[in-house]
Amino acid sequence: MTKRRYIFLGIPIVCLITIIVSVVLSKPKPKKPAEKPGESVIPQEESLKNKKIADDIRKSEKVTQTVDDLFLPNYDKEGNETFIMKGKNTFLLENDRYKIIEPEIAVIDSESTEDEPQKVTITSDIGEMDKTSNEGYLSDNVVVHLDQETQLRTENMRYLPEKKEVQTEEFVTITRTGIIITGKGCEIDLVDRKMRIKNDAEMEMDGVKNDLFFLSEEDAGQDYTEEEQDTEKTIESNKSGEKTTIRSSGPLEFDRKPNSHIMTFNDNVEVKKGSSTVFSDKLVIFLDAKTKKTQQAIASGNVLASQGTKIAKGDTLSWDVNTQSAILEDARKAEFIREDLSIDALRMIFYKNANKIDVPSAGRLKVKPEEKKNQEQNVAAAETKAETINVKWDGKMNYLGDTREASFEKNIEVRKEDSILRCDNLNVTFNDANYDLKTLDAKERVHIIDKKGNLFSEAVGDQVAWNAKDKVTVLYGNPFAILREGNKRQIIAPKVSFFENGEKIICEGKGSLYEIGKGMHRTEEMSETSTKVVWTKKMEYDEILKKASFFEEVQVSQRGQRLNGDQIDAYMGTNGEISKIITAGNVYFYSEDLGGSEGFGSFFTWDLAQNIGVLTGNPKAELRKEGSRTFSEKVYFDMAEDRITWEGRPHWQLIGKESGNANK
Repeated sequence: MTKRRYIFLGIPIVCLITIIVSVVLSKPKPKKPAEKPGESVIPQEESLKNKKIADDIRKSEKVTQTVDDLFLPNYDKEGNETFIMKGKNTFLLENDRYKIIEPEIAVIDSESTEDEPQKVTITSDIGEMDKTSNEGYLSDNVVVHLDQETQLRTENMRYLPEKKEVQTEEFVTITRTGIIITGKGCEIDLVDRKMRIKNDAEMEMDGVKNDLFFLSEEDAGQDYTEEEQDTEKTIESNKSGEKTTIRSSGPLEFDRKPNSHIMTFNDNVEVKKGSSTVFSDKLVIFLDAKTKKTQQAIASGNVLASQGTKIAKGDTLSWDVNTQSAILEDARKAEFIREDLSIDALRMIFYKNANKIDVPSAGRLKVKPEEKKNQEQNVAAAETKAETINVKWDGKMNYLGDTREASFEKNIEVRKEDSILRCDNLNVTFNDANYDLKTLDAKERVHIIDKKGNLFSEAVGDQVAWNAKDKVTVLYGNPFAILREGNKRQIIAPKVSFFENGEKIICEGKGSLYEIGKGMHRTEEMSETSTKVVWTKKMEYDEILKKASFFEEVQVSQRGQRLNGDQIDAYMGTNGEISKIITAGNVYFYSEDLGGSEGFGSFFTWDLAQNIGVLTGNPKAELRKEGSRTFSEKVYFDMAEDRITWEGRPHWQLIGKESGNANK
């Protein structure tokens, strides 16, 4: 017989199928001397038992003839031996009936050869046969010898030679080394080699080497090897002696096809080993007809597989030996759930040897953070919700267990508390010990939505990267990434870094900020109060201080006013808009509203709400207007009142045509 193999749900299907195969390709036991016609070696108790049966027959029936050691072969039209009837003592009764003590029926397979005979043998304590139809009825200790190791036992059985079939309505037990199968009622087709247990089938086996691999006790980590896992589980299985059982309320059917032998459990099927359980409406197991090795097993209809807190649900769950893969699928939604991770999709493929999961369809992934313990638990409780990640995609998903890496394709959406990331290509890695996110890399049509609404509410770029070590999210754009706050603010820069605590944002490279101000609609009046900032090096935003700092060749413009400086700081007001601007160093200010006035100094403060700017210098600030230069400690540019004033003792110089008037 074939060797046991690791198979779906840890069931050595080959051992189970041999019960069917024995009907198909079993070898007979060697004949013992006591089985030859004309010889009899019967213990005394058997002789007494047979004598009592014979006496009962003579008392209850009219015996017309008695034959000892019956040997009656039967042949087909081609002269091939089809079955042999034997009996210890045979009584010919009225109405062409026989009663036989210790009957034995050997049904010979048409494919049997002289070198390799194949047959099924049926024995019992007593039998009855109709001489005309050759129909028989066996009772008391009925045994169907399917092969040298496999037997079916029941209390009575009918033999129908025309149909080449035996059947019973009684309780049956099938035994083989390490295997017991029971059920109510049985039919065996001796031509097509089919067997059917009618109801309440149950199979029990001794220790099994493997559970369903993705429901195993421990997940395979990065150091996983198939050889190491198989050895450990084999030793553990042999020590524990844990049994595997399969139950069904409906029929258990055994069938033979040209290339495979098939076993089918029907109705309320339950497979159980230790803490692993699989429920389904149907379970079909396929065996290679030549090698007797398992090919495939399929559970279908309301499938629910579980082990502890791990659950798999779907319409079908199949196991393929050649690819060492399990496929979970459902026309609506298949689900794989555990404490820290869940996946739902139309189809999922689990590869045992490769230690990976493929989801070739749209789906969803939910990752929960590992709960903190002891003194950290209360603090972490508030953060747990924020760390929970939900991913959905329209293309496909792949997970590699050895590298703890997952990739997603097409119309991807990642949700984490108040943030949403959309893209077309996403790669993430998880920690070795749990499913806490380790790194994230998103590409193609990257779109970030931040509902916290600090400096921006959405961002667009070509790539975004994040890692747990630095706790920084970096957005890249070519030529630039874009940050938006609704319709009122837009920031562009080649690289934008968002810090995990949400307190800091850095925009690197040449960029700009545009803010409409005082509203959310682009009307002509509001565009007059719009603020634009450009820079060449970087911008830094501090959420705590509500301050944005711009570096190198910075220019701020609002309507007809421009401010230039080496570094400019902009402060946000309570309405979230820029309300004050401060710059130091080489300061230049220009106001078109004030007649083209220019200011030069070392420090400038601009109150946008009041529309007033104050310029100071070291030692003096300079004002240029209409060909004159005025030097003073402070110069006030009041755009709201359309005037310029200064503080401190000024002096001024007339230039060009104005010099004559100045001398007067």
